[in-house]
Amino acid sequence: MKRIVVIGATGHFGGRICRRLTGEPGVELTVTSRNQARADTFASELRALYPGQLIRATKLDQSSDGFESDLVALGADIVIHTVGPYQGQDYRVANACIKAGSHYIDLADGRNFVQSFASLDEAARQKNLLLVSGASTLPGLSSVVVDSLRSEFDAVSAIEISIAPAHQTPRGKSTIAAVLSYCGKPFQVLVDGEWVTKYGWQDLRRHRYPEFGLRLGAACDVPDLSLQPGYVDGVQTVTFHAALEAKWEQLTLWSMGWLTRAGIVRSWGSFVPTFQKISDRLIGLGSTTGGMHVRVSGVSSAGKPISKTWNLVARQNHGPEIPCTPALILARMLVADSIDVRGALPCLGLFTLHDFQNELSDFDVRWDVSEE
Repeated sequence: MKRIVVIGATGHFGGRICRRLTGEPGVELTVTSRNQARADTFASELRALYPGQLIRATKLDQSSDGFESDLVALGADIVIHTVGPYQGQDYRVANACIKAGSHYIDLADGRNFVQSFASLDEAARQKNLLLVSGASTLPGLSSVVVDSLRSEFDAVSAIEISIAPAHQTPRGKSTIAAVLSYCGKPFQVLVDGEWVTKYGWQDLRRHRYPEFGLRLGAACDVPDLSLQPGYVDGVQTVTFHAALEAKWEQLTLWSMGWLTRAGIVRSWGSFVPTFQKISDRLIGLGSTTGGMHVRVSGVSSAGKPISKTWNLVARQNHGPEIPCTPALILARMLVADSIDVRGALPCLGLFTLHDFQNELSDFDVRWDVSEE
């Protein structure tokens, strides 16, 4: 039996991960929350689904003074860290896992957090542990999509990534905090071989998606902007845009970005509760269909210019299952002892697109590839 501890199990992504792990052979699941009653209630729900599985519930707060000793006492084989926002977090949880002798997986989308995670590599190797950061849509899924597309390329010059969430996708407090953390803030993007400055929720561009047509996309500060240039030899451009379904919502964030750039609002962090209330009230005004696209451009093995685009569509509000999937794939691999990689590293190319397809087979998520 492998004991998996999910930190933030009652949250937006943690709950989905726990539900998908419930019933997994060879797994003893421990759900955690900062509130013991919430952890107990959620564990009872899971036990009702699979009465034969051992499911524990405990209070665990990563901000408490006793967090490290509390985590060590749980005796986890694998820890899945789902508590964001990761922007501004340190590696307290990962370091506690090293001390506890536990493998570690997180869903981090903070650029600096994921980019610098390899600083823990030596300590992880000394304990023969695997610590993975960014086991989510970016860079976990995006990297394996790029791998699958570039097999026919002699050279890759550009990678363009965009995500278009469904408007009815629930937005947790951590998600909203992450979105607002870089609104109007500068960050570096590789464009035509040079690092240029972009600003969060600015740089509006139109993106056409096969299922739902045109959407406005805005630049966001994500790990791929730093990681893909080192992962794909010779790439000259790496961009990422988020395309919200509601144009008014997109333009609101764009305007907020200008207020930050003008120095009128230094940070939007204090507005997170207000935006969450607004989001909850207006969530029913859109659809349950979202998508993602990854376009790779360059030169084919025949020496001709080529561009291939991977288009994903998620219906029935199944889009939030996508960020959970890379972490689940890696957790199952560790349970089965089918991955021998060790150290601390970002989630780049650690599984295949076929693995991703198998993990999502029960959900309404489909994709295809077009060539230009």
